[in-house]
Amino acid sequence: ATLAGGCCPGASQNRFAYNEAGQVRIRAGLPIYECNSRCRCGAECPNRVVQRGIRYDLCIFRTGDGRGWGVRTLQRIRKNSFVMEYVGEIITSEEAERRGQVYDRQGATYLFDLDYVEDVYTVDAAHYGNISHFVNHSCDPNLQVYNVFIENLDQRLPRIALFATRPIRAGEELTFDYNMHVDPVDAESTRMDSNFGLVGGSLGGSPRARGRIECKCGAASCRKFLF
Repeated sequence: ATLAGGCCPGASQNRFAYNEAGQVRIRAGLPIYECNSRCRCGAECPNRVVQRGIRYDLCIFRTGDGRGWGVRTLQRIRKNSFVMEYVGEIITSEEAERRGQVYDRQGATYLFDLDYVEDVYTVDAAHYGNISHFVNHSCDPNLQVYNVFIENLDQRLPRIALFATRPIRAGEELTFDYNMHVDPVDAESTRMDSNFGLVGGSLGGSPRARGRIECKCGAASCRKFLF
């Protein structure tokens, strides 16, 4: 099937997210529905991007400014290209709150709320994940979070994909905003308010106040605190 033929679940309600080169063309806040096993198209369909996994050479490095480990790209990344998926263990928000108290004491931040429609599940990358575990925060990031649905269309369980917000040079560190807010331009975009590392989040009313974490991103627009 072709893109015009609507080979993707959800295609009748949602715009196709990619151009022919696999670059995302919808704004952050709108969901991405990729083709899946129920579609007749092949592996090279331009609506199969995140499911193909990481396509760039990336490496982990030790930062020199107290931010711990970081991730940089070894090759140039085009704007709006898929870079990596944020992978981890899917846990309930209640379990995330319990683990979050432990992580707070350790000064770690590995929890990502899946609150696209409701705050039921959280991704914990502390014990199980991929290179995304090491990506640092920035108040002026070069990666943007998108909610992606492929085989599982349960809106409480989006997959978290990171796309380049601008061209990224070889050797440049990769970052995303841990406390991302998407402007509620319309009803659809208000449903995406993922908060990384802060269960409940400032958008959903945190069950308890967390200590403020100082930001060391160095961006001119730095908010001084992660949360």
